[in-house]
Amino acid sequence: MYPADTHPRTTLIPFYLVVDVSQSMDGPRLDTANLILQRIGEALARDSVAAARVRVGMIDFAGGSRTVLPLCDLLTTTTFPQLACRDDGTRYAPAFNLLRATVDRDRRQLAADGFTVGRPGVFFLSDGEPFDDPPGAWEEAFATLLRECPTTPHIIPCAVADSNPEIMRALAHPAPTTPLFIQSRLASPESAIRNLTEIIVRSVVTSGHQEMVVIDETDVHALDTVIVDPPESWIDPDVRY
Repeated sequence: MYPADTHPRTTLIPFYLVVDVSQSMDGPRLDTANLILQRIGEALARDSVAAARVRVGMIDFAGGSRTVLPLCDLLTTTTFPQLACRDDGTRYAPAFNLLRATVDRDRRQLAADGFTVGRPGVFFLSDGEPFDDPPGAWEEAFATLLRECPTTPHIIPCAVADSNPEIMRALAHPAPTTPLFIQSRLASPESAIRNLTEIIVRSVVTSGHQEMVVIDETDVHALDTVIVDPPESWIDPDVRY
């Protein structure tokens, strides 16, 4: 899972792409999202310093959630997996639960392999509202993710199409410094995802050099960048902001 030629005690920065694959993402939206891993891999192939210090994984979600690509060195990946739509709804709770378990497992594995593990970065992309049942399930799962992860991740939401900006605003962590990316009013969802890809690629490469999560906030025409303050109801004294 982790290449033996990386020098021990290198600080590794894990990045996770968490992508909505509900039915509304079918077509150009998902086609564009399916290029993200390839673009990151191409950038890392040109930058050996960043490539040695970042690992990337992908999780998808619809009615349930699954690991599409376990955390890995993308330069060792010969074929990138393809996201595929599912028509079983949109639920955020399974994604947060799987992300929590995955971050914890990967941190323990990397540490056991002799690496120093930096705070993870998570790009969370959705084009619709969650319909979790029972009500409150996704909020509870998200609060548990923040409270119980040994290393609380940076979570960078990206809202496209019919995604609810207020819900996505609540996911930006740590607030108030983490950006929320929202599809611009005149942009298409696929152009917003294409611009998000540029942001992800630059963020991953820069983070590799800085050995910490650094989010590129360069203006792009299809995305508006918002720095958010958490609603008071989301401020949890037990969470390590």
